[in-house]
Amino acid sequence: MKSKQASTKHVKYSNQNYALMAYLKLQGQNAEDLKQNTDDMHWKQDENNKFTIDFGAHTTVMTVTDKQVKITYDKVTKDGMGQGNGHKVYSKQMLANEFGSQKNVLDEILDTVENASKESDRSNSMSSTQSTQSSTTNNQAETQKNNNSNTVPNQANASNSNASNSQEKPLVKDGYTYRPKYNENGQVDAWMVTGPDGRTFGGGDPSPAWQEIESEYNSLNNK
Repeated sequence: MKSKQASTKHVKYSNQNYALMAYLKLQGQNAEDLKQNTDDMHWKQDENNKFTIDFGAHTTVMTVTDKQVKITYDKVTKDGMGQGNGHKVYSKQMLANEFGSQKNVLDEILDTVENASKESDRSNSMSSTQSTQSSTTNNQAETQKNNNSNTVPNQANASNSNASNSQEKPLVKDGYTYRPKYNENGQVDAWMVTGPDGRTFGGGDPSPAWQEIESEYNSLNNK
């Protein structure tokens, strides 16, 4: 035992090493056991000294301090699995004595799960960027479609509507600009609404809210 302590005393272990050692101690496993399950293991470093492990369900959190590793975990209760209701503390010296000889395997595990975590972050970032670009393209297409719908369907009606709109003041309310779209009988067929972001969309129905918009617009234009 003295020889083992002497051999591990001069080896430097990272916070990540100590976190894995504490997890193995809690689970009653060795490094080779954990290595067999790295494909299903999710590893996250929240801070320089705080680490989380889960396998798709409940999590185990290891916080590495100067001389100890504190663990918060889900332990079985009479009603089933708890939520972070278990706590243990292991000294670094005890962990090094028990798992120090497995450091090489621990480092292999860390390389695997940290690379997987980076790849996941990179994939999520790319997906988010593609989603944003797709949303921007769709928004531009929708705006163009709305703009075209105001001018293409009926040229005569569009001319009358444009002439009427050019003489009337648009209603500005709560950051939105409202302009009526007239039908061939000169009645409001719909409302074209431009939002704070510059996007224009159609709206309007017999509801009290839209009746109030029409009333305020008519009042503004003395109609």
